[in-house]
Amino acid sequence: MTAALVAAIAEACAAGGFDLCATAAAADYNVRVPDDVRLPDHGRPRALVIVIGNTAALWPRFRAALADPALAAAPDPLDRYAADVITAAVAAAVGPAGPATALRFAPEPPPRRVAMQRLAEVAGLAALAPSHLAIHPTFGPWFGLRAAIVIDVDGPPPRPPVARACDCAHGCAPALARALAAGPPRDGDELRERWRLWLAVRDACPVGRAHRFGEDQLTYHYTGDRSLLG
Repeated sequence: MTAALVAAIAEACAAGGFDLCATAAAADYNVRVPDDVRLPDHGRPRALVIVIGNTAALWPRFRAALADPALAAAPDPLDRYAADVITAAVAAAVGPAGPATALRFAPEPPPRRVAMQRLAEVAGLAALAPSHLAIHPTFGPWFGLRAAIVIDVDGPPPRPPVARACDCAHGCAPALARALAAGPPRDGDELRERWRLWLAVRDACPVGRAHRFGEDQLTYHYTGDRSLLG
C-alpha cells in the first residue's frame, strides 16, 4: 500500500511540475529539529513523510496554470498553485476512507513551519552544504522544496546521508561571504541589487549547472516580480 500511495502522489504532483519526491519517517526528522518545527506523526512515531519539490520543470506548468484568473489574482500565485496541486494529489491518492494525512507547506509560518532543508537531508533528497544550500546530487541547488505530507502509515527505515559533491571552500564560500557582508535583500533598490549576490552563491556551486533555472523563473523566485507572469 505504501509504495503505491507514494507513487500515486508523486505522479500527480509531477504532472503539475512538482517533479521531486522523497520519503522519510517522521521520527528521523523530529529528533533532529527543535520542537517548534517538528512534524505531527498521528501517534505513529515512524509515520510516512513525503517531501515534494520541483526542478525547472515547474515554471512552464505554473505559467500555463495562470490562465485561471483566480490563480493569477492570488497574493502569491506560486504558493497558491503549489498548495492546490499538492493538496489535490494527496486527496486523490488517499481517498476519503484512507489513512489520516497532514500537509505542511514551505511558506507556512510557525507553528506549522517545517525545516525543509533538514527534512530533505533526512529523506536522502539533498545534502545541506556549508553554503546553507540544499544540494541535490543531480540538480545541485537548482530545485525548490514545497511541501511535507505526513501519512498515518509506516515510513521507511533511516536513509543514508547524501554525499556532498564538494566542500564549498573555493567558489561557494567566497560568494557566501560577499552576500553575508551585504546583508539580506530588502525592498526597493536594495532588493534589486542584493538578490543577485545571493544568486551568485547558487551559481558558484559546480553541481547541476545544466539544470539552472531560466532568468524569468530566477527573478520571480527572488523578487516576486509579477510582471514576469504576464
